[in-house]
Amino acid sequence: RAHAQMLTQWVAAAPLKAALALLAVLVAARTGVFIHSIRAYREKTKADRCLAPRTFLSLPAGSAPVRRLEFFKINDEVMGGRSTSSVTAKGGDVTFSGVINTNGGGFASFRTLGARSAGSDDEAPLGLPAECATVEVAATGDGRRYKVTLHVADSWAMSLPVWGADFVTRGGRQTFRLPLRSFVPTRQGRVVKAPPLSPAAVTGVGFSLSLYTADGKPNKEFGDGPFELTVHGVEIKR
Repeated sequence: RAHAQMLTQWVAAAPLKAALALLAVLVAARTGVFIHSIRAYREKTKADRCLAPRTFLSLPAGSAPVRRLEFFKINDEVMGGRSTSSVTAKGGDVTFSGVINTNGGGFASFRTLGARSAGSDDEAPLGLPAECATVEVAATGDGRRYKVTLHVADSWAMSLPVWGADFVTRGGRQTFRLPLRSFVPTRQGRVVKAPPLSPAAVTGVGFSLSLYTADGKPNKEFGDGPFELTVHGVEIKR
């Protein structure tokens, strides 16, 4: 009772300070719940993983071999959305397809899953050489604008950003050459300030169809309906 009286007196004496403190507690609690829901969703979707072709990711000559990659999907279901997707591998290709529902959501995506590094909630580094300068994507799309994403350690915990670059498909097989310097750091779809991306820190690669472009602007090629993107391979170049 004495503690309650002290709290009441403190709130009365400093209402703004009390309100700000309460807001900070509520924000921290909401963030914690959101991160927990993301982790729970991730663990669930891992069960539906897809083994990537061995030729999917190519590094420059002389690089260490890339571990065998697996993919799993991440849709706006994690935030209450209704979009659906699937990831399948056939031959040397990976096909990402599904249906976008903009009612309550705004994205569908897939990314690699790999070996966990000690003390981290993400994969160990892929082994990209420090001098890498370009990400080259060979893909066949449906006229929509997609993003290729590069992930770093703890990106799941949102303590570090995800780096993305856009490419617009026009039908038929295309090759997109994306300079590493053009990748934009974002957190939950919002552009953030961050140091230059270090290739050696990259732990995963993925693809996304999102309401927003890599630089945070509205995606004009985004909307309700089916989508399909076939990725023939990703090559990292010096």
